[in-house]
Amino acid sequence: MLSPGYTCVAEVEPLTIEIHLSTDGLWAMHMLDRRGGFKVTLPPSEFGLTAAKEKALVNAEHYMRKYGGDRSWTQPASVDWHEFTPRDVIWET
Repeated sequence: MLSPGYTCVAEVEPLTIEIHLSTDGLWAMHMLDRRGGFKVTLPPSEFGLTAAKEKALVNAEHYMRKYGGDRSWTQPASVDWHEFTPRDVIWET
């Protein structure tokens, strides 16, 4: 079982896609469009990590074709996802 805060990041030129598990159990997703300088908030995924990654790539293709100005952009055959599991930290002030 993955803990809240677990994050996956993929670099899919010109996008950076971030997926993280929120405290309510949904997979929140964002894209950074380096070409246009935009941060795009995607609809969350309520299913597992594999489904969230697939949904993020489908959304990335839709975004690039409709808003990113590249109608020929397609999902790459494979994507290298970098995973990050946060440690519990207690902040003291």
